[in-house]
Amino acid sequence: MMMIAAELTALKPILAAYNVTLETDGTQITKVNAHEAQLDAVDYMSDQLIKVILEIIGADVRAALFKKMHA
Repeated sequence: MMMIAAELTALKPILAAYNVTLETDGTQITKVNAHEAQLDAVDYMSDQLIKVILEIIGADVRAALFKKMHA
């Protein structure tokens, strides 16, 4: 089942508890933390959208580790 606006609204404070912020416009996700995004939640099932969001955050974690190890 694809996500609806109510699910996206419910997901935002859950992600915020893990220091992940979403900026949205209806069902459109326009930012994940500081990253520009063009994701429409209705195109994803909830587990798929969470995986995409975590991939975006994962890129930040990998970059931070690389920077720390090679600074």
